[in-house]
Amino acid sequence: MALIINDVRIEDEEIAEEFESIKEHYQSQGEVVCCDRDEEFQQYARDNVLNRTLMEQESVKRFGEISETEVAERFEAIKGEHGGEKEFYDNTGLNQGDKAMILRRLKSSMTVDRLMDEDLPFPEAPSEEVLEAYYQENIARFMSEEEVRVSQIFVEPSSHEAARETFVALRTLRRELLEGKDFDVAAREHGSDDRDTDLGFMKQGDTMPEIEAITFSLEVGEISPVVATHYGFHLFKVIEQKAPAPIPKEEIPTLGEQLLTETRNNAIQAIIDQLRDQADIKEVESE
Repeated sequence: MALIINDVRIEDEEIAEEFESIKEHYQSQGEVVCCDRDEEFQQYARDNVLNRTLMEQESVKRFGEISETEVAERFEAIKGEHGGEKEFYDNTGLNQGDKAMILRRLKSSMTVDRLMDEDLPFPEAPSEEVLEAYYQENIARFMSEEEVRVSQIFVEPSSHEAARETFVALRTLRRELLEGKDFDVAAREHGSDDRDTDLGFMKQGDTMPEIEAITFSLEVGEISPVVATHYGFHLFKVIEQKAPAPIPKEEIPTLGEQLLTETRNNAIQAIIDQLRDQADIKEVESE
């Protein structure tokens, strides 16, 4: 579907281009961008194009068009910041065939930035009282991660044929542990890993998913079933747990920066909401 925004038609090719940019961004962040997220990204793309067009229109209405000369000069300055034209294209992953697209996006960015510079107040550094209030209101966002301290008995089978025998031996050992046998003693007697039995504290994401799923499901003192990984067979025991807890405000160096960013984003959203309320927006079939 195309958009008509205050009598300006935006074809779906522009929305599709924005859609691809969004997918590339999320992919660069290591996120899954498979087909089941296409509807989500399509909505992001539509909103981005709509919001950007409204801000461009408001900026042009107030200040007039930015000339092609200004855009070209800004592009030259950006290339200089990268060390030259070749370095710019190498660093950005673009090429000279993308120049028209680059200039178009650059002009859009300069047009929107001019409006933001005019309408957004320059934020002052927040006071300690303001920071404390922001911290308390958003305390759920400033929690430490859950951690578990784990001991293991690890046995690496000497051969593929010995794997079954190893599994049965560890299953028998687990019964003995459940009946009261000391875990550390059993690790010294049966383990084939020279490292310490105590693996220390782990956060989610620190180890393999199959190990994480087991260890973060256990209670303190509980012994896992026999766990098979591509390294061998394991028995785990949770020694200690650390529940999520508020991180002290003094240990969050970016707290002020987060507050200023959020304040700015809220101000931008307020501008967009006002422009949307005043705009004539229609969805029409693509040509």
